[in-house]
Amino acid sequence: MKGKLKRQKSLIRKRKIKMSNMPLVLTCILVIILSIVVTALQAQISNLDRALIKQESEIKDLENTKLSLEGEIKGIISSQEIQDAAMYKLGMVHPDEKQIVYIDVKEDKKQKDVNNNVFLSPIVSVIKSFTKN
Repeated sequence: MKGKLKRQKSLIRKRKIKMSNMPLVLTCILVIILSIVVTALQAQISNLDRALIKQESEIKDLENTKLSLEGEIKGIISSQEIQDAAMYKLGMVHPDEKQIVYIDVKEDKKQKDVNNNVFLSPIVSVIKSFTKN
């Protein structure tokens, strides 16, 4: 009986020790979980920071491109200004009616174009010479 009583007392003592350590174990588990969550959130924040920096650099690049394109647009002059510069600075004159040549571009002219082509005319003449025999 005394052996059973001693065993029960030792079991009760072990349970009390386990129960007294339980808040410590729970606190440790809670601290570990919180540290994992905080680390994950910091990683997410750093990823967002990197994305923000990348987008800001893209915005700067686009603004620089916009400014250069606006400068090019301001540099482009009207067609009338180009014509005036060509006439007065470079001496351009408009052609007379006699100088204007109109070219007919109908479908039936394709055969004549083959004859007038510098590269194809020797080949065409050779083919014609073989077909005449």
